Amino acid sequence: MKGKYLTVLIALCGIASAAVGICMNTAGLFYKPIAADLGVGIGSVSLTMTILTIASSFTALFVPKVLKEGLLKWIIITSAALMGGGTFLMALAKTPWTLYIASIIRGLGSGMGSFVLVTSILNNWYYKSHGLITSIALSFSGIPGVILSPIITSLINSSGWRAAMIVVAVLIILLTLPAILLNVTIRPQTQGMVPYGYEEFLAEKEKGNIRVVAAGDNDFSYRTKEFRLAVLFVIAVMLVASLPNYLPAYAEASGLASISGIILSMTLAGNIVSKVFFGVIADKFSAKISIVLFAFICIVSIIPLYLHNSTTLVLIAALTYNFTAANSSVGVSILTSDLFGEGNYSKAYPMLSFIGSYALAFSSAAIGFIYDLSGSYNIIFIAIFLIQAFVIAITILSYRSAAERKKAIQQNA
Repeated sequence: MKGKYLTVLIALCGIASAAVGICMNTAGLFYKPIAADLGVGIGSVSLTMTILTIASSFTALFVPKVLKEGLLKWIIITSAALMGGGTFLMALAKTPWTLYIASIIRGLGSGMGSFVLVTSILNNWYYKSHGLITSIALSFSGIPGVILSPIITSLINSSGWRAAMIVVAVLIILLTLPAILLNVTIRPQTQGMVPYGYEEFLAEKEKGNIRVVAAGDNDFSYRTKEFRLAVLFVIAVMLVASLPNYLPAYAEASGLASISGIILSMTLAGNIVSKVFFGVIADKFSAKISIVLFAFICIVSIIPLYLHNSTTLVLIAALTYNFTAANSSVGVSILTSDLFGEGNYSKAYPMLSFIGSYALAFSSAAIGFIYDLSGSYNIIFIAIFLIQAFVIAITILSYRSAAERKKAIQQNA
């Protein structure tokens, strides 16, 4: 890949880095220091992520309705301003309420530059190796955390969480600059180009080897069995997606304070590795196989986290557990395409993302309050173990239902 295709991918990686990688995936580093400074519980501070997620879900829901060529640059600029400004306001917070207001501002900006925007543009620009390219772009939601988590932790320890938060605000702006400064468009046709791998796509389509298993682009309703199953899938993968943000606090609570900074880097490394492997497996075999395999890996990873009797095993488990990040991002995106077709992606994905955001918001708050009440993460780990098993079951049912519906429609045609 070269030229404009690479330029667009770089710009989208930057947006994913800012909107998710910085705004969301480094939040766990700040929970304990903010709680200690303001004299409140970790659950109260973790509400900032819940509020951010809810605010983000509202703007993400409306992104497809306003996503026009002439507005794209202004959408990205507004997103960067809200994320950066909200983060700076958090650095000035003296009370939890100020944190919550700032989180609303951050969330509105994050939603504008979220996966809905990124994947919508990706679907228009890249046909060849779609799974891998989507995985690469969305993996940049974890890359900033891997690189920056030790640095931010060190800055928090040396200069305080407020100074570290200001640095985060500056980083958000810098990461969105490529998308603002480069001539990125929603569709390649606007620049007289065709999607990457267009010729190969047409050849495979003629052979009947296309990836999409949906009944048809014109056959879509929110009331179908497939959409209800997709909703259950999204809720499940989002309920288990917020655990990595708590792993630094879990390490300290489990007598492993020496690895609290490293453990978040390990989870974010898992975020990156899993998304790349997810795309490779999805392109080679299917997204269904990727989702089921990664959910099983997460189930196995819960065991050493529950026992926490080995620092090495805990660190490995932190990395492999966050394979769930691939399911909650790339998995949701490709499953949506598979079940409903590319033509209905803009209808199905924003609604699924909206619903999933509420599941993530609930989970983000629930984990914090469950720990505050019980003083342990054991109940949380057991619940997540069971939910990951449900992910496997609902994935198999979703693809089976879509295939049966497609077959029925073809027989009746």
